Amino acid sequence: MPNQMISRSDAEVLIDEQVSREIIEGTIKQSKAMSMFRRLPNMTSNKTKMRVLDSLPLVYWQNSDNAKKQLTKMAWDKKYINAEEMAVIVPIPEAVLDDASFDIWADVRPRIEEAMGKKFDQAVFTGVDKPAGFRADLLTSVLNAGATVTPGSNTLYQSINDAMVKVEESGYNVNGAVGGVDLKGKFRMMLDTTGQPIKGTEIDSLNKAFIDNGAWDKTLAQLIVGDFSQAVYAIRQDITFKVLDQAVIQDPATGDIVYNLAQDDMVALRVVMRLGWEIPNPINTLQPDESVRFPFAVVLPGSYSEARVDVTINVKDGDAANVEGAKVNFNGQIKKTNSSGNAVFKANKNSTGLYRVTAEGMKRDVIGAVEVEGTTKTENVVINLKKKTE
Repeated sequence: MPNQMISRSDAEVLIDEQVSREIIEGTIKQSKAMSMFRRLPNMTSNKTKMRVLDSLPLVYWQNSDNAKKQLTKMAWDKKYINAEEMAVIVPIPEAVLDDASFDIWADVRPRIEEAMGKKFDQAVFTGVDKPAGFRADLLTSVLNAGATVTPGSNTLYQSINDAMVKVEESGYNVNGAVGGVDLKGKFRMMLDTTGQPIKGTEIDSLNKAFIDNGAWDKTLAQLIVGDFSQAVYAIRQDITFKVLDQAVIQDPATGDIVYNLAQDDMVALRVVMRLGWEIPNPINTLQPDESVRFPFAVVLPGSYSEARVDVTINVKDGDAANVEGAKVNFNGQIKKTNSSGNAVFKANKNSTGLYRVTAEGMKRDVIGAVEVEGTTKTENVVINLKKKTE
């Protein structure tokens, strides 16, 4: 009679799936960005294209019984979510596993959740260690849109209100605020314009996230307010695990061997996750200009020193003439070139910026990368203005 027992190997995939699900949910809880942003369905490839509304239809008064009806159109642009990989290896001596009187996973899992949450938040909020495939971080994007508030002599209550106004003028409703843990105390002591506690006010009712995983830099911003439903993320690859027992683990910086698992009687757990994020920022009736339209705004610190550099994308045609009105997407931020053919963006020092240039009459988009160092940078882009065929 064949063996009808469900063995450990038969159930292993289910066990892994359950652990994977728990870690994903734990990471989302640890990450303030993931807990505030809107999650999209899982990605089916490493790049997902979104269709974003780019122009609105127009309607016209007829003014007479026999006037000809005029035409209008709508247009959609494309934005991409690029999946980037987070990974970690956790080495464990086999003797520890053999002698442990407690669940090793119970100790390891929260640390992985915390580390992944912090890594994602750093890249998303301030651009620390941002992968090249990610769009510009939230703070840099706000700076490029000019949606900043410098407190000056204003109270924090007034500054938050001014930041909310900038979001509202872009056609969005503010539903949340994020900042460091020091923001908790500021909210407890905050008074409105009449000198009363803010209890029950619109600012008090905002969904607040206080970033306590070390990912927030209070020297760069006090807080960010915005419509957090406009920031989206998607997971390409759920948490996956692989137990290594014969590998050599090297220091990525030096190449030196740190552990030889077989020789050191160790095993190592390799954990991998792939995900991406984007801010679609579709056109709306209040603000058609995407260079200034943005669903977030920032209240800067009282003393703020610009930590980013200017990157100029200079667009010319094949005859070396400046191209005005070309659309430049630089790390997810979109601006049109001026009469000199320039579009200027803020970017983090020592980073890689990806750009896409489109213009009326182009045969195909021009795509490239800019290596941003510690000073201003100019990237010259030559486009072909033949009749567009695709």
